[in-house]
Order: sequence, then structure tokens, then C-alpha cells
Amino acid sequence: MYQAFYEDRFVRNLARYSSLRQRIQRKVEQILADPYDRTERLGRVSGGLDLRGCRSSRIDRNFRIIFVICEECRSMKECYYCFCEDKEDKTVIFLTVGPHVRAYTMS
Repeated sequence: MYQAFYEDRFVRNLARYSSLRQRIQRKVEQILADPYDRTERLGRVSGGLDLRGCRSSRIDRNFRIIFVICEECRSMKECYYCFCEDKEDKTVIFLTVGPHVRAYTMS
């Protein structure tokens, strides 16, 4: 099982989408059990944002969780959203949650 760390943006968005809180929590638990299962690695997205090193997981058709796995991020050495310096390898950092467009623009 991985440890969780929640960025402020994730916590704010979790409060914003309180109607999906239970579904988001279940997805977070699935990610912590195995962050590589049913998630996708991200790269450059439209608008020029570079999400290399990040992963995405679907909550439903339109909602996504964006996160970083510290062990993967360290091995890549190209993650722009990494906050893993003082974290253990078995840590997942949840960056944001929200509708597809908002999540991929990290807002």
C-alpha cells in the first residue's frame, strides 16, 4: 500500500466537487492499492502544458484525478510537478481532481 500526500489544489477541488466525494475517495483507495492499475501516463497536453511524470485516473467519463508516483517520478527525472524530494518512494502525490479540461490544465 502506498502513502498519500494531497496538494492544496486537490483538497480545494475535492471540496468543490463534494457530490462526487465518495466516488473520488474510492478511486483514491484503488490508486493507493496499485497506482499503475488502470491509470495512464501523461505527456504534453493541448495548450502546451507538460504533464510528463504525471498519471491520470478516471472517476467517470468526464472527471479525472491527476497524481504523481514518487518512485516513477524519480526514475524519469523529467517531472515538472514532482514534490517527491522529501517523500518515500511508495508515496502517491494527488495533484488535482476535476472535470477533464480543468484537471489537465491543473486548475
